[in-house]
Amino acid sequence: MSFSSKFAMVVEDDPCFRAIAELMLQRMNFKSVVAEEDGEQAWAHLNFMRFDFILSDWNMAPMDGVDLLRCVRANRNLSKIPFVLMSADLSLNSWRKAIDAGATDFLVKPFSWEQLHETVRIAFSTPCADQANIINFRSRRDNPMFGRFRPPPDGTLRG
Repeated sequence: MSFSSKFAMVVEDDPCFRAIAELMLQRMNFKSVVAEEDGEQAWAHLNFMRFDFILSDWNMAPMDGVDLLRCVRANRNLSKIPFVLMSADLSLNSWRKAIDAGATDFLVKPFSWEQLHETVRIAFSTPCADQANIINFRSRRDNPMFGRFRPPPDGTLRG
């Protein structure tokens, strides 16, 4: 799939990780990648520019990623944009909260370019006409990458 006509936004408060995520999306050949440092700045930008994909950190101030996601999903002009939340927290509770809020997917930081690319590809291949932007996770079980990023059912981490 080509992203050469798509506009992406990265929302991340850590300047180093923001630059890395921006570079990763640029490497996927998005037409444009805009980086913002918090949800409030991202929300302001979303109100005057069209975006086709949003990759957002969870933990930011003054507006976190889940609050930004809720604002996006509540706006009928923005509600269908694929929105991926990322966090270093791999707990089952966080994963469920992200999906329940309407996230298209959830990435655990740090992640590789290949993991992000696969997540973006799946996000754009998910039909969203008259549906919420939530990937049907049952259909992803056939994907060999699926089990690698999903929290274990008991919510514990294994090392």
